[in-house]
Amino acid sequence: MNDYTHADRPGSHSLAHRSGAASSSRPPGRFGPPIQNPRESEPWDQISDEHRSEINDCFQLFDMNKDEYIDFSEFRYALQALGFSHLARPDLISSFKKRATPRPDWSPLPSLPNQPPPSQTPGVVDLRLHQNGFQAIAASYIAARDPREELLKTFSLFDKGGKGMITVDDLRIVVKELGEDVPENELRSMVEQFDIEDKGGVAREEFLGIFLSG
Repeated sequence: MNDYTHADRPGSHSLAHRSGAASSSRPPGRFGPPIQNPRESEPWDQISDEHRSEINDCFQLFDMNKDEYIDFSEFRYALQALGFSHLARPDLISSFKKRATPRPDWSPLPSLPNQPPPSQTPGVVDLRLHQNGFQAIAASYIAARDPREELLKTFSLFDKGGKGMITVDDLRIVVKELGEDVPENELRSMVEQFDIEDKGGVAREEFLGIFLSG
C-alpha cells in the first residue's frame, strides 16, 4: 500500500503520509501530484522519483528493439500510457521533432525528372527519439499538470462508487487490490484522522487539504 500511505510511526499506516500529506515536501506514490519547485530549472528535477520511474518503465516498454530509441508512433503511445491521451497531434509532432534525430540510415531521396526536388531534411517518420529526449518531454508534461486536477483523479481512484468521500470500506478494497495486509483498526484510524466532521469518510476537500495545505 506504499503508493497510498506511509508510516506515521512504527507499526502505523497513516493516510496522510502515504497519500503525501502536507507535512511531506514530496508526496510519494504514482498518484501524487507533480512537484512544483521553482528552484529547479529542469522538469525532470520537479517531478517525483515515482514519476521518473514510470517514465523510464514506459519508455522501456515501447522501445521494442531495445536500442534506446523510439519512433513517433511509439512516442505517442508511450505518452498515452502515462495518461496524456488528450494531447493534440500537432503539439506531439512539435515536441517530438525538437528532440528527435534522424535514423542512422536516413538520406535524402534522389531527384527525379519533372518532379519537385525531394526534401533535404528528414520527416517525422524518419526521426527517432532517444530515451533522454523522452524523459525531458514526458517530465515537462507531468510538471505542467494542475495539482488539484491530478489530486481529484487520485481521489476518484479511492472513492469507489463516486460517493464523494473515502470510507474504510474503500480503503479495505484498495488494500486488497494491492495485496497488502493492513489491520482493520489502522484502516479506521486513517479515515478518522482526516474525517474532521465525523461523516464516516474523508471528503474531497479534506483529501485536497492533505496535499495542498501548508
